[in-house]
Amino acid sequence: MDFDLTDPGTLLRADVLDDPRPFHDQLRREAPIWQLPDQDTFLVSDPVLIKEAVGRTDDFSSNIVSLLHDDGNGCPVAYRISNYRDPIHVFSTADPPEHTRHRRLVQPHLSPAAVADLEPEVLRIIDEQLAIVLDAGRLDIVAAFSDVIPARTVCALLGLPQEDSSKVIAFTLGTGALLDGVTTIDGMGAAATSAIELAVHMHERMDEMLARAPEERVGMLGVFADQLDAGEVTRDEVSAMLTVFVTAGSETTASLMATCIETLARDPQLQNLLRARPELIPNALECILRESGPFQFHYRYTPADTELGGVAIPAHSRVLLMWAAANRPAPDAPDATEDLDLEARPAPHFAFGRGLHFCIGAPVARMETRLALERLLASTSSIQLDPDAAPTRRPSIFIRRHATLPVVVEKA
Repeated sequence: MDFDLTDPGTLLRADVLDDPRPFHDQLRREAPIWQLPDQDTFLVSDPVLIKEAVGRTDDFSSNIVSLLHDDGNGCPVAYRISNYRDPIHVFSTADPPEHTRHRRLVQPHLSPAAVADLEPEVLRIIDEQLAIVLDAGRLDIVAAFSDVIPARTVCALLGLPQEDSSKVIAFTLGTGALLDGVTTIDGMGAAATSAIELAVHMHERMDEMLARAPEERVGMLGVFADQLDAGEVTRDEVSAMLTVFVTAGSETTASLMATCIETLARDPQLQNLLRARPELIPNALECILRESGPFQFHYRYTPADTELGGVAIPAHSRVLLMWAAANRPAPDAPDATEDLDLEARPAPHFAFGRGLHFCIGAPVARMETRLALERLLASTSSIQLDPDAAPTRRPSIFIRRHATLPVVVEKA
């Protein structure tokens, strides 16, 4: 299949949104740096060039100054959302030294030991949602399982009440329209309103935590409350970091979990192997991350004229580092003909980014998904796609996420 690289609307074509991998393969072969025609947007798909750009933080800032959206005629155009060096940028959208400081504030609380301490609560959440799945037998597993578990885990991690999990899902879907690339100008306004509502809600929860005595504070909200009291962080920074925790923290895992379940439902042999040998689940998880990871790219911004791979990139351009394309086989690689070897060490991938912006929540996402798959496989003898209802995805150039995944499960 060939895609017209002279047409910027190719990026928003229905077949590309449905499965971008053939498009990514063409980019790797023909245009490792593809400039959207007549626009200041560049897609970088070559892994060597992506690694270079990641290391050049002065030339390729992580600040998101503008986003792509649908102009109403199927063409992606820019939508300005902030200024360069705006203080709203935290974590994945911040540059050093701010990024370094933000990461240092939260890293101890997402360490391997901290993630292990969270496991019992995550297992409790998984088992409660799994009971719903097993009782139904035939259901949309996104609505009952893969969307809910990450949202409830985010609540546990942050110290939010569990009843906030439905709000986490709604806010994440609402604000996600800002990044999906297919939203029209009216939709961008609605998504911005959802982002404001999320910020207001988190501000209120932060106030509640600040009102508690220090010894009664819990979760990341409690950590931020202590840091605010100590003057180590500002309220604006906390608000922005909480927004990232809520949205990226739930959306990444929801996407990964549903993709894993669909992969299993389409491959009974893989199901049976992982039931018999659950110790292979982590390796299977890494293979799925490489083949169909959640995030397709992240934005970079060029504050001044620069170049990459011999291509001139003007100041104020958007540069999309295409993680998913970088995970595809090299153009000159031989076709893979052998079955996947889950015994082998998993190949490295870009699914959680690369370099200093490697996803800080990756250990939590891996832990949640591993436990969910272990419990789901141990409790069932079969997971199949519902023959009467096909899976659907939310259209997005940014993240691969299911809207529905109807399945039929049989108890073990």
